[in-house]
Amino acid sequence: MRLRIAALVAMVTLLSLPALATEEQTPEPARLYRVTGVAAGDVLNIRAQPDPTAQITGTLEPDASGVAVAGTRMEANGAVWWQVVGGDGLSWVNARYLTPVDDAPPTGDETFPLRCTGTEPFWSVSVTGGEARFETPTDEAKTWQAGPMTRAAGLTGRYAIRLEGGDGVGHLAAWRNQRFCSDGMSDIGFPYEGIVVTPDGTVHGGCCLRAGE
Repeated sequence: MRLRIAALVAMVTLLSLPALATEEQTPEPARLYRVTGVAAGDVLNIRAQPDPTAQITGTLEPDASGVAVAGTRMEANGAVWWQVVGGDGLSWVNARYLTPVDDAPPTGDETFPLRCTGTEPFWSVSVTGGEARFETPTDEAKTWQAGPMTRAAGLTGRYAIRLEGGDGVGHLAAWRNQRFCSDGMSDIGFPYEGIVVTPDGTVHGGCCLRAGE
């Protein structure tokens, strides 16, 4: 009898692994996702914050596909939430209702808007449309020419972007590992660690994510 119970428990555990694995994995910003587990005629709510009572900023149909994620993750009240990329910026959905469109790894041709931030002192750089905009609370914003997002040969999830300005040439490097990057101020996990070497030679370290268009 005990053996039967143990076998039943093991079977239930194995059956539950795929869903749990999807929720616990680091969301891959270079991969597209689809909605799963939402009943026909219902919708998946997109919320302003990782909270089931937060303001609804949009919805996804039960068969929606091609959903882009920022790669950021947060646990709240026992649920895992992922940020999704939309026309109005970044919002949150319950991770249990998203799964990759396919299991194929990124091809290395990924190109998407990237935003990196850091603290003490605070700074941010947003790269999109061939431009990089660097900002701090105290200095005037700077805009540089940004080269293509180039993946490191032989390794996935590691990118470099050339930054060119009047002061010279710099680079933004972003990479993924098995752990989330923490900004030290929130409970949000970011998919990339990043280092920015500005064209004037200043070096900044922080966290990066896929940004909105």
